[in-house]
Amino acid sequence: MAMVTEEAKPGAKDVMAESPKKKASIPIEREFIVSVASKLASQSLHYSDPHVWGVLTAISNIARKRTQGINMLLTGNEHCIGRLVENGHFQIESNSVSANHCRIYRMKVTSENMERDATSILLKDTSTNGTYLNWEKLKKNNPAAKIHHGDIISFAAPPHHELAFAFVYREVLVSTPTPDNVVSKRKAEELISENKRLKGLGIGAPEGPISLDDFRSLQRSNTQELRKQLENQIALNNTLHCENRAAAELHESELKSTKELAAKCYLDQLKELQLMVDLKQKELSEVNRAFA
Repeated sequence: MAMVTEEAKPGAKDVMAESPKKKASIPIEREFIVSVASKLASQSLHYSDPHVWGVLTAISNIARKRTQGINMLLTGNEHCIGRLVENGHFQIESNSVSANHCRIYRMKVTSENMERDATSILLKDTSTNGTYLNWEKLKKNNPAAKIHHGDIISFAAPPHHELAFAFVYREVLVSTPTPDNVVSKRKAEELISENKRLKGLGIGAPEGPISLDDFRSLQRSNTQELRKQLENQIALNNTLHCENRAAAELHESELKSTKELAAKCYLDQLKELQLMVDLKQKELSEVNRAFA
């Protein structure tokens, strides 16, 4: 590999950083692309093939429809991507993509602060319509740009555009050598695991990729479900309120009846006592007349 002096290039975080005010104006298409790319980049990536050092995973709707699959495996020191490139795995069949649209390659770099040479991954645009790195347009007369894990690379249009072939670059973690009889099993497990991760993100499922329209439909469905849950909760609250009011009225009625019953019993006893007193007084009067 060639040698070059490392230059400071803006990373994905620097390019995609937005002020709170500006972030509020970002369209939902861009938020969706950034969200999918971030989720993919946050997951560790292993391949049993030691030659695979990086993967470009499709994140836009049109890119996920490529017949070659959603992943471009980077195994060589240099890969050309375009409409008419020699390697069919890196072909993008679209008139908006140049015959040789761009190059992704590895290069040894040296720095005064580094004891050992490091490897940088560079992206060089060679197209007519440009290559986008995290919404920054690269042109063929620009120098190669350094790319990092999690960066979004888009061909012919910005990543959120409906005609853009957008991919997220992911570095592959180095795996320890394994016996040949384990390699095929590992590859099958990797494929299943990768499909499960992509299904969890809502992309790459065998039934077909989820588009931005599907994403919006899912949002509407979630909103309707939440509205239904809220209506059910309100209805339940109203029912409980009515039951509570009925219980309070019943308690008040029972309390009133109890008071009236207690008062009636007291009055009846009082009348009986009064009759007894009157009777005793009458008897006493008769006794007094008898002894008079």
